[in-house]
Amino acid sequence: MIEISDELTQNYKAFAEKFPLDLAKNAKLLSGQKALLESYARVASLNVLKIDLVSVHFPAGAAQFVFEAHNDALLSHVNASVGSWRPALQSLRSFMENCLAAVYYLDHPVEYSKWEAGSFRIAPRELRVYAAEHPKVEKLSKELGLKVELDSEYSTLSKAVHGSNSLFRMTSVEGKTNIAKASLPELGKWSSRERSTVNLCAVILVGILQDHLEGAKQQQVRTALAVSINQKGRDALKKHCGVLIPNP
Repeated sequence: MIEISDELTQNYKAFAEKFPLDLAKNAKLLSGQKALLESYARVASLNVLKIDLVSVHFPAGAAQFVFEAHNDALLSHVNASVGSWRPALQSLRSFMENCLAAVYYLDHPVEYSKWEAGSFRIAPRELRVYAAEHPKVEKLSKELGLKVELDSEYSTLSKAVHGSNSLFRMTSVEGKTNIAKASLPELGKWSSRERSTVNLCAVILVGILQDHLEGAKQQQVRTALAVSINQKGRDALKKHCGVLIPNP
């Protein structure tokens, strides 16, 4: 067992007492911001989609990826709520990956069995291409430029994951550690990424599930998704899939 000095033990105790207070202070400063309210509404809409459609119509293995994606969206929201911006963006990338993996494994039960056994992997780029070229999404993809949009959003989020851009650093120029900071400009930047990422993935999932959402079907789900899908997406879904998502 590692022996920890008394000095380090006291430092740890001070840190363990201080950082929850700092996070609570940040949460209080950011609480009530419209960007966070809208984010919570998007997370809630994904939950409706998960419960009412995905859990019913996806096989268990593929559905689990959507369940995890919903959890990623919530983690992103929570991290943003306390000003932990880089983890919030990292969770968004994971959200996208899990949504697209669900689409792939929905159609590939054999590959899912291999993945579950640890003998199969598919690259994120291949997932993006597969989803954008899916027969049920192909027309949406052409109108909305989904392949380009997915690549662009994934690239931006990857910069946060890999720390390859100084704009995503949490530390100061002097190297001071910083778990979180309550910054309205950072909130705005995160909100833009979340809005875009959720919109792209929601459009794709609705395209895949269009047979269960067309016409007057699942009004509750379609109404909930109004906060997650932008006007261009709503118009394209109506035009190509017969799915009417009302205005929020």
